[in-house]
Amino acid sequence: MKLAGDAFDLTLLSNFLHQIINPLNGVCGTLDNITEKQVPEGSVPQRLRAARAQLEHCVSLVRNLAFFTEFTTDPRGYRERHKGKVAVIPKVILEALMFFQETARKKKMKIHLVDSDTQFKVEADPDLLRQVFMNLFDNCVKYGEVNSDILVKPRIQKKSGDLIVEVVGTSVAVPQELREKIFELGVRGENARQIVASGTGLGLYICREICSVYNGTIEYKARPAANESTFTIRLPGGYI
Repeated sequence: MKLAGDAFDLTLLSNFLHQIINPLNGVCGTLDNITEKQVPEGSVPQRLRAARAQLEHCVSLVRNLAFFTEFTTDPRGYRERHKGKVAVIPKVILEALMFFQETARKKKMKIHLVDSDTQFKVEADPDLLRQVFMNLFDNCVKYGEVNSDILVKPRIQKKSGDLIVEVVGTSVAVPQELREKIFELGVRGENARQIVASGTGLGLYICREICSVYNGTIEYKARPAANESTFTIRLPGGYI
């Protein structure tokens, strides 16, 4: 459901704060348990990695809100300020997936970059593009099935020369009536709310808007029979 004006702003802020506060409380609890020596010494490194992952997730949420605020205030100026940079795709993807390795491990999931050797490049700000993949991995891990794999498949389309990146996961498909709307601001499906009660409805919207900064697109397709969901990013002018 989408809300308009001040009502949506308050809903967005409330959900955003909820998603920030919960992991931060978790980090505080972890650090308290460690300093009070309530965690076995051999488990301390793992607990610290988990706490770091929670903090990194909070940073990602703040980046989303910062992008949303800056971009919606001055879209044209934002595009001008983020021209002229080059992103190396394996590097950007690997940096993004590192934030979710611990969360994925807890669900017995793995994120695989199918081709980590080919140095695909595209004219884009690496930080912005990393945020796109972080949002997608967050979505795939959050709603993905336990003991499944997330496959990331980059390639250059021969005919157009565009960079194509597919992010394929195993999850309950988005209902047909929402598939064209999931990149709109504030949209969350009922099945998503059943799996994760809170959510800003901001992550996929940010993905679409960042892709648009570079005249790119992002699409969603599902194969319900296989419980397979695919996000496809297309950015023009990709090269190796």
